[in-house]
Order: sequence, then structure tokens, then C-alpha cells
Amino acid sequence: MKIPWKGIAILAVLIAAIVYDIPTILTLMPEDESQKLLKVERQFERIKQQYTPLKEVNLAVVEVKKKRLNLIVEDPGNYQYPTNHPILEKILEDNFRYAKEESGHYLYLKDDADKTVFLSHVADKLNGLFTNVRKIEAIKLSDDKRSIVFAMEEDKRLSAQGEPLQTFLADELEVSYREEQDLYLTREKPLENVINRGLDLQGGMYQDVGVETDIVIKSVITRMSEDLEDALIEDAVNYVSVDPINDHQIELVLEEDENFELKGDNYERLLGSIYDYSAIENGYLITLQDDEIERIRKKAIEQALETIRNRIDQLGVKEPSIQLRGDDSIIIQLPGLKDPDQARRVIGTTAVLEFMLVANKGSVDNPGKDNIVLYEEVRDSLTKEVIRTIPHLLENKVLLKGDRIRDSRVRFSETGQASVSLSLDDKGKRQFAEITRNNVGRLLAIVLDGKVQSAPRINEEIAGGEAVITGSFSPEEAAEQALVLRSGALPAPIMINEENTVGPSLGEDSIRKSLMALCVGFAAVILFMMIYYEVAGIFSVMALLFNLLLIGAALAYFQATLTLPGMAGIILTIGMAVDANVLIFERIREEIGRGSPVRTAVNTGFRKATVTILDANITTILAAIVLFQFGTGAIRGFAITLCIGIAASMFTSIIVGRMLFEIVYLRRQRLEKISI
Repeated sequence: MKIPWKGIAILAVLIAAIVYDIPTILTLMPEDESQKLLKVERQFERIKQQYTPLKEVNLAVVEVKKKRLNLIVEDPGNYQYPTNHPILEKILEDNFRYAKEESGHYLYLKDDADKTVFLSHVADKLNGLFTNVRKIEAIKLSDDKRSIVFAMEEDKRLSAQGEPLQTFLADELEVSYREEQDLYLTREKPLENVINRGLDLQGGMYQDVGVETDIVIKSVITRMSEDLEDALIEDAVNYVSVDPINDHQIELVLEEDENFELKGDNYERLLGSIYDYSAIENGYLITLQDDEIERIRKKAIEQALETIRNRIDQLGVKEPSIQLRGDDSIIIQLPGLKDPDQARRVIGTTAVLEFMLVANKGSVDNPGKDNIVLYEEVRDSLTKEVIRTIPHLLENKVLLKGDRIRDSRVRFSETGQASVSLSLDDKGKRQFAEITRNNVGRLLAIVLDGKVQSAPRINEEIAGGEAVITGSFSPEEAAEQALVLRSGALPAPIMINEENTVGPSLGEDSIRKSLMALCVGFAAVILFMMIYYEVAGIFSVMALLFNLLLIGAALAYFQATLTLPGMAGIILTIGMAVDANVLIFERIREEIGRGSPVRTAVNTGFRKATVTILDANITTILAAIVLFQFGTGAIRGFAITLCIGIAASMFTSIIVGRMLFEIVYLRRQRLEKISI
């Protein structure tokens, strides 16, 4: 018996297409609001049942000699150990048995337990779990009953060890953390292999931002001039000035009677192989190499890209797109964004944190060469508007930068005023301790994005690496500031080249009208093909349906983003698929009209029409590839769906269409007539 490999292959492709299309179809199906609320309530009850018995356990103590874990519970007499508890089962892995005795509650290691299981390791996991659960103050439904709220103790967050939330949520939910409210909020986990909808279909924000890399290069030159000046002072070299004269050169001017050569290990280490220098009258001209300038620009763009991505990840936006375009542009797409203003603030804040000493000499009216005047903004407690500014005379030297921040959190004073607390990494701790030790009694200004936030007095050495930024922060502003500091500072300010915001109602209207156009066009094509080509027209309709399934499956598999022009591309490919079928059917009619046997006419029709179809579609694919390569945004979306649609239409028209003719007609012993 001959195995029908072609039919099996087509069936496999069909099944795969249906499997990849199901998640997208499920997301588009309307859901009864009452059923949705009931589902959330059931999830809430399940989580509460799992949470309550864990809350009662304080500690798991290892008793090695007896090969058991002693569960220290709040009320030993009334405690009921939860059997079939999914979280405990995951940790214990059927290696322990529970026993309630007069002296307490125990988990005994079974005799046939896995030899790789250690009591101490299991105890660590259990204690991590119990500690995490105790941080949860309450579990409740949100006010709108649409999500589950995990209210945390003040300033507490769940650690990775024990992962209670992941097991509580199962595979249905995920959480986002709201720092300003100290809570975790659940949301339904999106299905995998779902076609992503673009901004024009679900609303959101699009930004094209550029990074001002010239500022990065200027800061490198400024820092180098400061380091050179420190080295000259250390070596007791008499100099007039060490100043940047442009964005890539430093002029070092010596006193007339000074004889100094820019050599030695200290200066070679500073200049390295990235600076060139040449002698000038009474000094040197130091130049940053062109290759290094390009490297700094490229690194700044990459750092900005990573920083923006980290910030957006903490906003909780689903399926964001952050991509580099060209040499100095970053494209940001945030579909489904609810608060564009917050995104602008979070994305655009430079978040350059600096610690600088308040100058002891000079005045704000006449700052002098080594000083700088920066301002502190005083805001109204209710309106948050700036009502006045306070000038501060600072030493123009940055002692510590924010790149040493390990973590940043929102803190509240006894009066409820929000502030941002910082903890530094190990190197930052050492630097901060040295700064505070050497400057006891002086004022240390905390400068954020060129504005003085506070200038506290250093009363003693601070060795713990902790600092607090105070100011007229609202809880939301403090949370945003902590977020951007935690995710890292942008290497330089960014400029918005282009921005578009699409409302969700406009996206829904676009989807509705596009689907209406697709349905009307598809229905018209079906009617025409079935009336004009009869049974062969039915074959064409089946191939078209297969074509749509393949396009949807391909978009889901490659995680492509479907835009409004992309839907236009799908409609266009339907027309091209029909065109291919029309070419085949008309060629078959032509052969039959010439008197060719029906079987020969079908074979000849497919063979000759295939060449024409391939020629037309390949040229269209080439045009789509060019659009994808050089186009942006909506044009690329159109090109993607057009390429996928053409490939699918050629497969369904030529391969699937031929298979349907073989199944219905060509396998007959005597074939005298076909319906076409």
C-alpha cells in the first residue's frame, strides 16, 4: 500500500496551524463579565485556603539525630497540618511523612527518601516560604473584584526563596508590585503564542527618542581634566589651568618657569591609549581619539537602551517593544499603556545622582572658578508647584555618583512625608564612608538631575552606605524616582524626535471596522467562487480558509505584531490567493475547451498556471522584503503580513488545491466530467 505522504504532510500543517491559532481565538472571544468575576473569586478562595495554614507556622527546626523537622507553630494544640498542600508537596517531594505528637508537629524523613535530600536544605526552603508568607499582611479582593491583592507589611517585599506567590497563582495569574502601596496585584497571565496587536489596534504610546551623546563625550573630557588636575597637584606641578576647550580636547597650561613632561606611570594610566597629546607653548594639547569618541557614542546608546528597557519593565506594560534604529535613535512602543504621562516621566528622567560638598568660601553672586551654583526647589505642599528656589554654592567636583546605587526604596516619615532611601554597593559604601569621614561638620548636597534635593550636615562617618533623598515628594513621585534610580541613570538626556499616542477606543474601532471589511470581502469572494466555479469554487474556499489559518499561525509563532496596515496586507493576500485559483481554474477550462481529457486538463492547468503564479508572487515578495528592510512601523507590519500571506497563498492554491482535486476527482477510474 502506497503511503499518502503528501496528504499526511498537509494534514500535519493544518493541525499545527489550528493549534497555534487557538490561543488567539480564545483571546478574541467575548467573556461574560459575571463569569469573569466568579473566576477571580474562585481563585481568591483557593489562594486563601493555601495561605491560611502556612501563616500559622513560624519556623522549621532541624533535628538531625531524629531525622526530622520540628514545625514551630503559633497554636500547637489546634494546628491542623494541611495535607495535599501544593506548595509543601513541591518542597517535600514525597520524602517526608507528617506526625502529630504531644511534643509538637514533625516532618520525618522517610526511610526510602531520596539520598540527595538533606534536612538542612529542605528546612531552608521551608523557612524561606514561611518568612515570605508572614510578610503578607492580608489577601483580599480589589475594590472592583477583578484582581487579588496581596497586601504586604510596610517596606516588605517577597524574596525569591520559597516563591509562595508563584505556587499560589498556578499557571493562571501573574503579579505586579505597587511600591507606593506596599502590595502585589494579580492580573491574568496572557496566553502564549498569541498574535500581538500593535498600537493602532489596542491603543498605547509610540516614541522615537534620541540620546544626546555629545553630552556624554563632554562629561568624559571634563572628568579627565579633573583627574589630570588632581595628578598635577599630587606631583606638585605648577600649572595655570587644565580646561576642556571643546568636546574632545583639553588644554594644559603650565606656569612659565615650570619644566614638566607629560610622562610617567601615573599619566600613562590616566591617558591610556585613547588620548593623544602634543606640546604647545607653555603646556600640552590633549585630544580624545576619534575611535574612542565613536565607542563612547555607541556605548551611550546601548546603555540608554538597556536603562529604558529596565524602567519600562517595572511599569508593568505587557509586550513592550524597545529597539535601536540607526546609530542614535531608540524606538519605544508601549501597547495598552494606561498612563502615557507616567511613561514620559519615567522614560525621560535622566536620574543623574551626584554628591557634592557645599562650598565654605565664596558667594552665590560671585561663585568663582572652582564653585558652581545649583538651586533647590521649594514646592507647595498641596499643589506641588514651585513657589521659590534656594541657591546653593557648591564645590564644582562630584565626590560620588549614582552609579553606585544598589537599591532605592520609598520611605515615609512619622508625618507621612515621602522620601527616597538609597543603599550603595560595596565600593560605594567605602567611598561614602571616606567622604563623610573626611568632611565631618560640612554640608553634603544631594543633587538629582542638576537640582539640589537636600544638603544635610555630616555629623559623623557614615559607614553603612545608606542615604536619604528628602524633598516635596508625593508618594507617586517618590515611587517613580526610586524606580528610575534603581533601574540606573541614563548616560545623557534624551530628546523626543516623534511621539504618537493612540486611545484604546480608537484601536477597538479600528479592529471592528477591519474585521468587518475582512468578513465582507471574504464573504463576497466565497459567493463569487462557489457560484462561478461550482465544486472547484468550494475547493478554492477551503484553500482560502486554510490560508487564513496559516497566516494567523505564522504571526503567532513568530510573535509578530499585527497592525492596521498588517490587516490590510491580509485582505490583499486573500485577493491574491483568489487570483491564483482563478488562473488555475481558467487554465483547466481552457484545456477542456480544446478537447483535452479531463485528467490531462487538470494536470496541465496546474502545471502551466504554477509558473505564472510563482512569477507574480515572487516579485511581490521581493517588493515586500524591500519594504520590510527600509520601512518602519506600520510599513514593516504590512510587509510582514504580506510575505507570510503570499507564502501561505502559494502553498494553499497550488499544493492544497491540487490535493483536493486528487481526492475528489483524479482518483476515479473513469473521469469524464468535473464541476468547474
